[in-house]
Amino acid sequence: SRCPRPSESIFGILRELGGRGRQLPLPHALQVLGARGFTPAQVRAALDEYEALDVLQVNPGQNFITFV
Repeated sequence: SRCPRPSESIFGILRELGGRGRQLPLPHALQVLGARGFTPAQVRAALDEYEALDVLQVNPGQNFITFV
């Protein structure tokens, strides 16, 4: 089986953290992803990629990730 791209792994973790909810606190997500070894640049790239695909939105002022 192929190794998932970092952005795919990051999205999987975000979905796992979000559970059935539509929103996830951004600071908590960043803390968990950092603890799992992802760099801030990898996380930012993944968030940008999935925002462009209209899968999620990052609300920096509100510090939340919202699943679309």
